[in-house]
Amino acid sequence: MKKIGIIGTGTIGVLQMKALDNIDGFEIGCLCDLNEESVKALSEQMGVPYFLNYKEIPEKIKLDAVIINLPHFLHCEATVFFLDAGVNVFVEKPMANTVAECDRMIEAAEKNGRILAVGHIQRYYEANRKIHDLIKSGILGKFCMSTEQRSVFYFNDKRPRWFLDKNKAGGGIVMNYGAHALDKHSYILGERVVEAISCYGNLLNDFNVEGHAQFMAKFENGGSMAVTFSACSPAIYDDVYYFTKGAVRCVNNSTFELNITGQPKEVFEIKDDGKAMERELSDFLNLLEGRPSEIPDGIYGREIISAIEKVFNNKF
Repeated sequence: MKKIGIIGTGTIGVLQMKALDNIDGFEIGCLCDLNEESVKALSEQMGVPYFLNYKEIPEKIKLDAVIINLPHFLHCEATVFFLDAGVNVFVEKPMANTVAECDRMIEAAEKNGRILAVGHIQRYYEANRKIHDLIKSGILGKFCMSTEQRSVFYFNDKRPRWFLDKNKAGGGIVMNYGAHALDKHSYILGERVVEAISCYGNLLNDFNVEGHAQFMAKFENGGSMAVTFSACSPAIYDDVYYFTKGAVRCVNNSTFELNITGQPKEVFEIKDDGKAMERELSDFLNLLEGRPSEIPDGIYGREIISAIEKVFNNKF
């Protein structure tokens, strides 16, 4: 049984608690959050101790691992602290705000002989796994290009204010959803981004993070992806992958259109079973226990941040 601490008990942390409750092999050892009223209520509900300062945890509780759900600018500091304390770390995406921070985290994991995993959940959604398997089967031929269009009311009142401060969040819609997009396409295609060019800005308010963006990224095999993000349009979530023998489209992570040259178009639904996070954390357990695992490591997490830096730095 692996004892795990949850550092940051907001929306994602609560979902992780529910997922961990369904996984044999994990035991929640403690919770930590600055919001004492909230974390105390959760700790009483779970029957575990709580902390307001994560730096007090190692001297009081022996943990096998922690999950870090803190604001992005704290990912590096907290990860290095726990790795130096001999505790394995699962840090939510994005891994950090900069490649330099990622390097510090990777160095700490290597120095201390601990595991560093990054919570890129896209590969655990049924729809993305289906596309991944279709591509791997070879029926679509060679990859040419892909597109993603995603719009959402990004600047809503429920979003924590730190998300809207570039110094804390690392960016806006590109950092937050771009990490998802880049990870998803990299996982599905088995490719890494080598170049990117972009145009982005914010015409909605005075926050110093981007609210709209378009970028094109080139993969190592020569294929490309084009991404359109908007913080002010009606909700849209639409992916298309183009190949030499056809194309596959996925709308809202559920509706599929499969077009193979010379065959009738297939349209079908894949219902989300709501267990992506459970699969993700089960895979983290596999990694901790030495079994095969697809969960991203620090090297992969760094590649996603490197791609995001390319998007930000190559604006036209």
